[in-house]
Amino acid sequence: MAGNGQTGDAMAGNGQTGDEKYPMRIKERVFKGILMWQCEAEEFETMETREDDIWICTFPRSGTTMTQELVYLIQTLDFERADNTELDTRVLFLDCKDDRFPFYKGKKAIDEMKSPRLIKSHLHHFLLPEQLQNGKGRIIYMFRNPKDVVISLFKLFAWTRQLDEGENMFGRFFDSFVEGTAYACPWPKHVLGYWERKDDGHVLLLRYEDVIKDMPAAIRRIAKFLGRTLTDENVANIADHCNIVNMRNNDKVNLSYWKNIGYVNFEENESQFINKGHPGTWHEKLSPEQAAKMDKLIREVEDAGLQIVQT
Repeated sequence: MAGNGQTGDAMAGNGQTGDEKYPMRIKERVFKGILMWQCEAEEFETMETREDDIWICTFPRSGTTMTQELVYLIQTLDFERADNTELDTRVLFLDCKDDRFPFYKGKKAIDEMKSPRLIKSHLHHFLLPEQLQNGKGRIIYMFRNPKDVVISLFKLFAWTRQLDEGENMFGRFFDSFVEGTAYACPWPKHVLGYWERKDDGHVLLLRYEDVIKDMPAAIRRIAKFLGRTLTDENVANIADHCNIVNMRNNDKVNLSYWKNIGYVNFEENESQFINKGHPGTWHEKLSPEQAAKMDKLIREVEDAGLQIVQT
């Protein structure tokens, strides 16, 4: 499944189909060379966007959830709703349509949203709606050291039962990430697609490590981009709400509300939706050889002028 170039329908080594053993496994597809979840990708190019749209775009596991919560509160200052309504309801996910899940309703649900819409996507920039690419709507893009990303993404897919079983699961997933065949890959292409639009007035790029280091400064930067005026108290309250520890314990963002759906493996204690959140956790998992392979990916983006912070 995700990360090994297979379709997700076969479970490695046990002769069962993914649907038999893990009935809530999300199906995959390839569109224009990119592995993604099942969705209406063919319709995205001509999708109508709105001038006041706010799109939170990331390569997965690059601070997506934190960015969504930050943007939601900066835009609305509605802490009461944030404390009582699941994030998946407040910010809809475009690039997955699976009616078995309450939050993956695809394009139609987003078309029906009231303005201003907050929309999440892991799509490459070239797969976004043409109107959005041309400036009808705003994009906030978060990027992160891929050495931390690959570990976090592996943990997520293991936690949500999206990986084929068998020996060396992480090694197989890692290789597919480096080779550019894993979900949403190639990572350099994803990041550079947005980096190349950094001077567009409707695109804001954020570095995950910078946000973690100084969240109040990031909040003010996002607020300026969105045309929002915040008090120092507003900034402090948002920063406290979006602190990693508080996010991990927040049942409206930590995916605990998926427990009764059967999608998440709550018996797996090592993995959870929101992990440590601290840059540099890759040191605990990657071998020197694996780190060297990731360095090659990093050099691809740094050659284009984008600095990746490594700790």
